[in-house]
Amino acid sequence: MSSRVFTRLYHPNMLEHAIPKVIKPLTYGADSVQYKVLSNTIKNHVPTQGFNERAIVQSLNELGLGSSYLSVLGSANSPSFFNVSPAVQELVKFHLVTKRTQLINELPLDTDKPLPDLETLFLRRLQLNESVAPHLSQMLSIMSIPGEFMVQTALPELHRLTDDMIFYSNETDNHDFAWYSKRLAISTAYVSSELFMAQDKSHNFSETMEFAQSRLENVKKMGKMYNNTEEYLWFTLLSSINLVKSQLTRG
Repeated sequence: MSSRVFTRLYHPNMLEHAIPKVIKPLTYGADSVQYKVLSNTIKNHVPTQGFNERAIVQSLNELGLGSSYLSVLGSANSPSFFNVSPAVQELVKFHLVTKRTQLINELPLDTDKPLPDLETLFLRRLQLNESVAPHLSQMLSIMSIPGEFMVQTALPELHRLTDDMIFYSNETDNHDFAWYSKRLAISTAYVSSELFMAQDKSHNFSETMEFAQSRLENVKKMGKMYNNTEEYLWFTLLSSINLVKSQLTRG
């Protein structure tokens, strides 16, 4: 059995695979109180309460900690904005980072087994959202609030996810400017799929999986037709938003 060696000479970010003790860009390890609180919140309280302080406070109480610990949880984030506290920002960040890491940790990176295709990783990442699916629109709203959190956390983490899905799949890649446009297109497809998932009532989110597959197929087809990067990205963004709207308003 041989071990795979991965390099990303053209990777725009210096961070590579997750560091065992501290999962970047989190600033605390899995043995910390912050990690235990947020992990418990995501697992036991976000599915019923959503991404808010109430869910965190319930987790703190369950673990025997005081609500004053909220200020510690969100100390690394920007001040409260649009009623979204730093602690809630950290909760969203924690969900994004740990689910991305879980996706990659499930892969057979230290074996000779073949890597999955992009669609498999894309759908698997959506499946990891199932327990919090009803609250994805709330999470996306928090991520899209203009400000420091969106610029320094939400968008970079979305692009890390997209880059990991491409890098750790058997997807054919490019080293030129198409590298950037491809990741932006897949990021858009992923966000639109999460938005669809937030409203999906089908068994095991089957309609979400079908929608996500169609989004990826569209990225592949239209990527071959559009030579102008800017034109292609605008087409992808607008078509994704319009399709989600039309799908969610079906009677």
